[in-house]
Amino acid sequence: MKPNIIFILLDGARYDRVQKSPEFVELMKKGTILNNVSTAIPYTFGSINVIFTGMYGKENGVDGYYKVAGLKSDIPFLPEVLHNNGYFTSRGLINDKILSSRGFDIREEFNEHKADLNEEHPNLIKKTYEKAKGAPFFTFLQFTRIHTVTVSEVLKNFEWDDKKFYENKQNNLQQYDNVFKETGLYAKKIFNTIEKLGILHDTIIIFFTDHGTGIGERFGERNYGSFTFEETIRTFYHFVGQKIKKNKSSDALLATIDIFPTILELCDIEIPKKSKGKSVLKFLTDDIQDIENNQYTFSETGALHGPYPSPEESNVFCIKNMNYKSIYHRDKDEWEFYDLRNDPNELRNISENGIEIEKEFQERLLRWINR
Repeated sequence: MKPNIIFILLDGARYDRVQKSPEFVELMKKGTILNNVSTAIPYTFGSINVIFTGMYGKENGVDGYYKVAGLKSDIPFLPEVLHNNGYFTSRGLINDKILSSRGFDIREEFNEHKADLNEEHPNLIKKTYEKAKGAPFFTFLQFTRIHTVTVSEVLKNFEWDDKKFYENKQNNLQQYDNVFKETGLYAKKIFNTIEKLGILHDTIIIFFTDHGTGIGERFGERNYGSFTFEETIRTFYHFVGQKIKKNKSSDALLATIDIFPTILELCDIEIPKKSKGKSVLKFLTDDIQDIENNQYTFSETGALHGPYPSPEESNVFCIKNMNYKSIYHRDKDEWEFYDLRNDPNELRNISENGIEIEKEFQERLLRWINR
């Protein structure tokens, strides 16, 4: 029998702060975490569509803040693929318009400021399970508490160039850690809901983040979407289920286009030929100890706010491997280059310092941008 899939977006969660929640640390022992997955686009609309199609924004049609409705009709879309293969599908989002309705049987919208997602989401899971009537089901949940505290409230209180925000990074980080502790409690509630329903054996739960959240590390970025530094483009995916290996992790370099084929293979569904990613199923379910790194990953963004807003199309791009990252600001026609091994916080731009591989990175990134 195909497994139920509960796909839970911890909107804005940072890969480097998960240890702040004892509950989430305990959950990590129950499954396998991939903690170095480059998001293709560090904002929700673009990121989710890449995840749900296994294709970058230029290919799937959603490559700008204002292109939410741009998903191409001929692109395979995860909920629709699952629905066509016998799955009953549901979702709970903060705004129904942020994602195509294709393939969903149930669509519910929850106000991020008013709804108690610790109650609403378990109720939606129970409702989906009942309406599926024995068929496998797929539920996509958007948990937005981090977004509410670190984005909605911040945008109200600070303009993008307000130095007070950037001068209070320690306070911002403490606020972030506090809200991630709430996120861990929510994740435990979801796990307990599946356990109480008696379907843990037949269910794979995936906790993931679409992008990280900046706390003032870079002037001009109050939260995410302006740049492509690690605090916003490095994401994680935590898989829990009967077939999933316990207490296992990987920091191998992966990309969000790899998630689509991985989920389909977990569900024993043929992967569409258009998918560009690689499945990591064997690492999740077998005794394999390593995943082969992606040779390179690519990310792009165009900010709503900040020094170089570009919501219609991306204007900041990056390419990275395990050792280096190159960033291109198209509006300024400027490059940055970072040594991720020796400078993981990307504080020292070493562009044009004579490092031979930088030219190769620039050429590869420009080919990707102009593909």
